[in-house]
Amino acid sequence: MARRVALFLDFENLYTTLKNRTAGHRNPYGFSPRMNFEHLVDYIESRYGTLAREDFIAVANFSHYNPQLGGLNRVATVIDAQSFMAPKVRSRRQRSPGKRWVIRDFADMRLAFEIGQHVATRPADIYILGSGDEAFTAIGRTLREMGFEVLFLVADTESSATDANILSEFSVIDFLVTQRPEEEDEPTDETEPETEPETTNPHAAVVDLLTHLRRELRTGIPVDLLYALLPPGQGETLVRRAHGAGAIDLWESPEGIRCASLRSERLYDQVQPLSVREDVAEAARVFRAVADLAPTLPTHPDRATWRRALKARLGLSNRQVKRLLQRLLDAGVLLDADLAHPRLTRHTLYHWLKSSPHESSPTSPQNPSRPQAGI
Repeated sequence: MARRVALFLDFENLYTTLKNRTAGHRNPYGFSPRMNFEHLVDYIESRYGTLAREDFIAVANFSHYNPQLGGLNRVATVIDAQSFMAPKVRSRRQRSPGKRWVIRDFADMRLAFEIGQHVATRPADIYILGSGDEAFTAIGRTLREMGFEVLFLVADTESSATDANILSEFSVIDFLVTQRPEEEDEPTDETEPETEPETTNPHAAVVDLLTHLRRELRTGIPVDLLYALLPPGQGETLVRRAHGAGAIDLWESPEGIRCASLRSERLYDQVQPLSVREDVAEAARVFRAVADLAPTLPTHPDRATWRRALKARLGLSNRQVKRLLQRLLDAGVLLDADLAHPRLTRHTLYHWLKSSPHESSPTSPQNPSRPQAGI
């Protein structure tokens, strides 16, 4: 039977140490770290044993940090460490404004409490302590004396923030070793792999994409969808050249949507305009918006940045744009670990369409004459 692993993470310690690790002459304060906690869980499970969500405990003052960063809240039990005391009690005893005074060492205390409770109620075979703080050296020793295997997950083995006793007494996992390059991520469903177009045909990228979309979707294909799925910044040029060379036809659907089809689809040498499915029209509109917005956002956008941009571009209500963003995340178009680089592919398109509601078009702009459709 596979061994069980329990991971206890001091999120603030990890985040700040990773940020300091990137500090240098050009940026003395460091960069916001890129973290993917699904990669971390995969790394641990491939080497040590199973790591259930209830056995992955992450503690921090999450009024200062985003628990969704890197998908943390999807794989871990997130605990917002502020105080054992009720807010009214804290406010009476606090001698200075702000939350940091109240919780100066509380995250460490809460993490130690959670470790003790876990050992008493659902002990694991292996304990991984995600902190370089010297306070956890003693906890590690105690767990080892109790017969548990103990490892430490640290953000920087060279940093003064990592206690030297941890490095000398315990096996250590460097967090950066657990992070896979993005290109190694494999599709999780059985969608046909995307193939590289033949470089000998300058229009192969457009023809190949249009061929796949027509075969899979059985509807008119909006030009905006082609623009979004082709290489960033090249969509309009590639489509225009393919049309100029006679490889594709451009036309307008009965709904007034500009579409494309293969020249080989003509009937008696005449273009036959098709209707566009509502869910495909919606996907084209959203994917084109994401493709156009991505280069205009800050270097490290967060969810709030995307919500504001999508709301302004698509004319949505707060409720609509919140649900739209969640659909983009669920489909894999956006990843919390790298919100600056959307994944606009056939693979994510098909995921998006699977989640599309059939009864309404939820990304339609607000219309005061009728109720809002929810995303």
